[in-house]
Amino acid sequence: MNNLKYNSAFQLAAILIALRYEIDFLRISEILEWLSSRMERKVKEYLFQVSAFQSIVELLEQQGFDKYRLLAAADISPTLLRRDSGLISQLNVARLFNVVDQYADNPLVSAICGLNMPLRKQGVLAIAVQQMPNLDAMIHMLKAFLNAQSSGTDLALESSKDSLRTVFRLRFADKLNCDSMHRAQLCNLFRTLKTLFGEEWTPREVWLDHSFSHVQELSALLSCPVKTNQPKNALMFDKRWEHVTGAQVFPGNELGKESSEALSKIENIDDLIYQILPPLIYDGRTSIEQVAQLFGVQVRVLQKRLKSKGTRYSRLLEDARKTMAVDLLVDSELAISDISLQLGYQEPAIFIRSFKKWFKQTPLQWRKSVRVA
Repeated sequence: MNNLKYNSAFQLAAILIALRYEIDFLRISEILEWLSSRMERKVKEYLFQVSAFQSIVELLEQQGFDKYRLLAAADISPTLLRRDSGLISQLNVARLFNVVDQYADNPLVSAICGLNMPLRKQGVLAIAVQQMPNLDAMIHMLKAFLNAQSSGTDLALESSKDSLRTVFRLRFADKLNCDSMHRAQLCNLFRTLKTLFGEEWTPREVWLDHSFSHVQELSALLSCPVKTNQPKNALMFDKRWEHVTGAQVFPGNELGKESSEALSKIENIDDLIYQILPPLIYDGRTSIEQVAQLFGVQVRVLQKRLKSKGTRYSRLLEDARKTMAVDLLVDSELAISDISLQLGYQEPAIFIRSFKKWFKQTPLQWRKSVRVA
C-alpha cells in the first residue's frame, strides 16, 4: 500500500473504502473515477431570457422563415412563443442558429439577426455607461447586462501595443457547435458598441475563432475586414479609445440624448432602478451607494426621490431578486445554493429565509409544487 500513488480525493476515498470493506482497491478506484468523470462532464446550466429568444424568432420570421418549421428542426417547443417571461437553455438558442445557417439560402442570416437584435434595456445601459470612468469599466458593465439576458457570456477588454480588442466567448461552446451563435452574438456586440459610442467608433477588423466560407460577404456587411481561424472571437479597434469616459461617448448619439433627458426629469427613477438591478445583482454591485453613483446623485437625494414615488431602494432590490428567483427556480435545474449565489446572498440560509417570507414555502418546496402543477 505504501507504493500506491494518489493525487486526488477520489483515489484517497478508494483506498479508505477498500481498507474498510476489504474490497478490491482497483475496482473501487475505477468506480470512483467514473463518478468523477461524470461530475466533470456535467454541463453547467446557462440560460437565455425567453423574451430575447422571442425577438430572435420574430427577426427570423421577418427574413422569410417559417418559425414553426425552424423550431421543429431545432427541437424547440413552440409553446415558448406564448410565454410572457422566463428562461430557456442557451443550447436551444445555439441549436436554432445552427438550423438557420444550415438551411438558409443566405449564409449571413445569423449575422444579420445579431445586427438587428437590440440588447434589452439598452437605454438603461446607456445611463449606466455614462458614469463609467474608462472603456474597461464600460465593457465590464456591458458584460453584466449581457449576462442578465444570456448567462455564460464572457466579455473582456484586452490591450496590445497599438490596439485594443473586445474578446467574446460563450462558456458552453465546447458542448455544441456554436459557430453560428458566435457570429450572431459578435455582430450584436458590434451593433451595441456602435449604438453606444456613435458612428465614430469603427473596428479595424473582426476575428472569428472558426472557419467561415463567406468572409467577403460578412466583411461587406460590417464594413470592416473579417479574419477567420483566429485564437479568439474579438473586435479589434484603435488604442485611442482606451481612456475614453462614459460621459464623453454618451452625448454622441440619440440614445444618449434621450436617456439624459429622461434621467434629468427622473420621473420614473423607480422603474429605471428596477430595470438596472438584474445586471447589477449579477455583477455584485447592489448597494444603494453604487446605484446612486450610477445615476450621478447623492444617496440622500436618491432616497428622497424614491420616497416621493412611495417606495424604498431595499424594496426595489427585493422585488428584483424575487422575480429573478422565480425565473431560475422554474426554468433551470440550478441548485438552491447556486441560485442564492447568483442573487447576491451571502449564504443560502438568508435566501431561503427571504423566499419563505415571500411565498410561505422554501425554494425547493415551491419549485416542486409549481412543477407538479
